[in-house]
Amino acid sequence: MDSMGYPRIISTANRHIRDAIQIREKRTKFRHAAFLIEGFHLLEMAVNGGAQISEVYVTNAFMSKKEHRRFLRRMDRVAGEIFEVTDQVMARITDTGTPQGITAVVSCRPVKPGEIALRYPSLIVVIDGIQDPGNLGTIIRTADAAGADAVFLLPGTCDAFMPKVVRSTAGSIFNIPVVSAEQDIVIAWLSEKNIALAITAAHAEKDIFSADLSMPLAIAFGNEARGVSSRLKKAADRSLRIPIFGKAESLNVATSAGICLYEIVRQRQR
Repeated sequence: MDSMGYPRIISTANRHIRDAIQIREKRTKFRHAAFLIEGFHLLEMAVNGGAQISEVYVTNAFMSKKEHRRFLRRMDRVAGEIFEVTDQVMARITDTGTPQGITAVVSCRPVKPGEIALRYPSLIVVIDGIQDPGNLGTIIRTADAAGADAVFLLPGTCDAFMPKVVRSTAGSIFNIPVVSAEQDIVIAWLSEKNIALAITAAHAEKDIFSADLSMPLAIAFGNEARGVSSRLKKAADRSLRIPIFGKAESLNVATSAGICLYEIVRQRQR
C-alpha cells in the first residue's frame, strides 16, 4: 500500500490490467460497455459530467502533487476502485507516448434518441461516415460549444469512444449526448420531431450564409472523401455549401462543421 492506501499493481498480467488493455483496444465483451480516458483534465470533466467511473489507475509520481491528492480524495467518493500502478504498467494501459500518470475506465451506456432533451429551436449534428478520429472529436467538441442538443453517429463512422476521439473532444464527450443509430431511424426521428435536415455539398445552389437556419435543424457532415450518403441526400430538406473565395478546392470537414454550426448560432442570436 502507498501513503493514500491504494492497492498496488506491478504486473501487466494482473486481471484488472488485462481488462483495461482490452477495453482500450475495444475487444469482445467490452466493445460497447466501457472506454478508457487518460489525464487529469479529462477525468475531471468526466466526474463533473456525471460519468460512471469504475476503475482508476494512478502512478506514484501523479500522487506526489498536492492538487492531485485532493482530486483523488474526491475520486474516492465516486469511483469504484482506485489502484496505484508502476510506470511500466501505466505505459502498457495507455496509448500515448508520454502517459500523464492517471487513467480510468468509464462505463458506457448507449443513449437512445427518445432520451434526448430537445431545446427550441433544436440543433442536431449528424455524422455520416467520418473516419478520422481527430475530425470526429473536433466536431463533437464544436457541437458542444455551439449548444447542440445531440450528435448522431451513422454507420461507417469511427468509434466515438476510442482514445484518440475522446482526447480530441477535450472532455465534450461528457457534456453532449452521442447517439449511434441507423440512417432510417435518424431520418424518421427527425421527421417525427419536425426537425429539418440539411446537408453540406460543394455544389449546392444555396450558400450557408444566405439560407435561413433559425428553425429546428439537423445538419449532416459526411465522409472526408465521399461526403454524405445518397440516402441522406434524398432525405434532406435543404442542401447548403460554404463559399470558397480563394483557390482552395475544399475545406476540412471539422472546419466546415465549425463554420456551419456557428452560422446557425449567429442567426439565432439576431
